[in-house]
Amino acid sequence: MLFKSEGLEKVVVEKPRGGSGEMHCKFAFQMGKAPAGSAYQVLASQTLTPGSAVGYHEHLDNEELYVILSGRGTFFDNDNQGVPVGPGDMTLTLKGQSHGLSNTGTEPLVFLAAIAKS
Repeated sequence: MLFKSEGLEKVVVEKPRGGSGEMHCKFAFQMGKAPAGSAYQVLASQTLTPGSAVGYHEHLDNEELYVILSGRGTFFDNDNQGVPVGPGDMTLTLKGQSHGLSNTGTEPLVFLAAIAKS
C-alpha cells in the first residue's frame, strides 16, 4: 500500500499531547481512519519546530514507534529520563508505557510515527 506525499493529510497541532509549541503532521492516516484489518492506527511524518515538545503521555492500549529522520532532540522514556536523539535513532513505547519528545536543537526535528494495536 502506497501513500503518496502529495496525498497526505496536513495538520498543525498546537501543544501536542499537552506539550509545547507546534507540530506539523503529514498523515497517511489518523486514528480511526486506518485501512481495514490493519494493526496500525496512525502513520505519519511529524515535524517539531525548535523548542517544541510532545508532552509526556501514556499508551494505554497501543504502542508507538518513532524513527528520527533529521534534527536533534531529547526522548523521554518510560522512566521519564531524557536521552539525546538524532537521525537514525528509533524509539519504541509499549502498551502501558509512557514517553515524550522535545526538539532541543535549532533545526526542525522530523520523525516518522507509527501507532499500532497491541
